[in-house]
Amino acid sequence: MVRVYVNDIPVDVDEGSTILDAVRKAGLDVPTLCKLGDLYREASCRLCLVELSTGRLVPACAYPASDGLRIYTNTPRVRKVRRIVLELLLATHKMKCWYCLRKGGDCILLLLTKEYGIEGIPVCAECPLYGEDCLIRKGYPCLGPLTIAGCGAPCLKKYALCIGCRGPVTRKDIIEEAIKFYLENGINLKEVMSLMKIFWSNIPTIDKIERLFMEKLTVR
Repeated sequence: MVRVYVNDIPVDVDEGSTILDAVRKAGLDVPTLCKLGDLYREASCRLCLVELSTGRLVPACAYPASDGLRIYTNTPRVRKVRRIVLELLLATHKMKCWYCLRKGGDCILLLLTKEYGIEGIPVCAECPLYGEDCLIRKGYPCLGPLTIAGCGAPCLKKYALCIGCRGPVTRKDIIEEAIKFYLENGINLKEVMSLMKIFWSNIPTIDKIERLFMEKLTVR
């Protein structure tokens, strides 16, 4: 056994254990995607970085626990770097939340964006409606694919349309994928644009979204 200190809490773990094992044994947690298996592997996501007493940042899931090691999981430096890492992951993540099997409450990225106040994931990630139960699949012009997540989607849990009260996402690729999803399901883009104006008429980014919608309408 080796004794390590997690946020100054003494924890005894077996030799060969990782910092992540010690953190969890201490009843604490750090975010990690590699343990999901189907997303990232071999300490590549870097979300689980923790700070050692030496000031070094290391991945908790891969760094070995050793006797006397002191680990800090939530320092200002750790949170700052973790936020940057999360933003980089989101920037390259193909967000088609309406298709994702982790939508409806099992998305770690969604939980982290809420914790760190980062915009980037649409309400569809929070929606519990799958497959043919999806309101868009049923022919309704729901704004979930275009709206910033973070509300817990109480409306959608009651099978009501998302009307975009949290405002629009800003990423062009997400907007383009949303438009594609609407068109695949026979949704009238003009109806969607009308809904957008309920809450978004005074938001500058609506012009960008409308231009992308109009491009598709022109092509069609």
